[in-house]
Amino acid sequence: MTHPPLITLAESELPALKASMRDLQVATSAYYAHTAGAGSAEDQATSVRSFLSAAQVLNDLLTKSAADKAAYAALFKEAAPGTELISAVKYVRNVSQHVLHVVRPSKTFRIVGGDLGFRGYMDWDEVPDDVHDQLHKGTQNLRHNYRAHLEGREVMGTMLAGLRFFASLHPDIVHRDRRGEWTGFPLMSQPGMSPPLHPEEPADQTVAWEWLNARVPNGDCRVISAQITVDGTVYVCGDTFIDRLTFTPFVETADQVNRDITASFPYFTATTHEHVVDCTSEFPEARQSRVLRATHDVAMWATPVDVLESGADWGRDADTGEGRGLVLTESREGVLGFSAYLIRRARRLNALVPPR
Repeated sequence: MTHPPLITLAESELPALKASMRDLQVATSAYYAHTAGAGSAEDQATSVRSFLSAAQVLNDLLTKSAADKAAYAALFKEAAPGTELISAVKYVRNVSQHVLHVVRPSKTFRIVGGDLGFRGYMDWDEVPDDVHDQLHKGTQNLRHNYRAHLEGREVMGTMLAGLRFFASLHPDIVHRDRRGEWTGFPLMSQPGMSPPLHPEEPADQTVAWEWLNARVPNGDCRVISAQITVDGTVYVCGDTFIDRLTFTPFVETADQVNRDITASFPYFTATTHEHVVDCTSEFPEARQSRVLRATHDVAMWATPVDVLESGADWGRDADTGEGRGLVLTESREGVLGFSAYLIRRARRLNALVPPR
């Protein structure tokens, strides 16, 4: 759902604000990347401090330089949602900036995962009293915000909340890549874990299913290689490509494909296996699926789809249990609804692509 902007921004103000927002987005995604596998605690801490610095730069620009700074200040006076979190960020950023104290996540953390990769989930550490006492009075007054909104809370979730706050101010403040996606997102899927992979992802799973279906898939294009009918519903499956690489298969209803095409996302058809080579060994972090590389640009060997017409099932997987299984993994009736959502989210967001 789109909400009206909370502040007014002139076109001339956007480049600097978007650049600072990009710094914030990149610091967030970098922190998440460092929580995977044997990620270094020092690298995690560096990303945390980069996040704090970028957030405060953006906060300062909006507080002191934006033409509509009065509207921004009013949000804090009203204690609008998200403002206390930003005050908490300001507090701990000032600790990092003005006191000889290393700001880093707590040394105690939770680790999840297995054969498909491990990930650590860290919390914000406390700020000792002797460190707090060295801060200016104005910063000291923000300590209650830190204790209420950061201390003891999982770091990644609060970073995403910070991004959501700034994005809620004005939609054009978000920095986007050449595909129109938030720079640095989506985050890479962690098997079995439900925390958001995207700042816009709704917390309620029912709403999140609708959100996934309403937005176009991530990636450059999709290539359909089979049609499969399951319990009277026509599905197509294939591979999502990004820069001639595919990290994940996809499965969609014919109706969903046509909605995506109407929204200008490109689909093709082809016998994909004839035009790709397995390059999984080149991507050790991509443990959840095989990685294939197209030998040539997709447009050279695949046929564009303007409207998907359904007929008799076709393709290598059409008459196999593997094809039916691919469909059922995203069915709320085929597996637990929770697991089905996580699988669909990973595929639709193309969130099996490791940081590159």
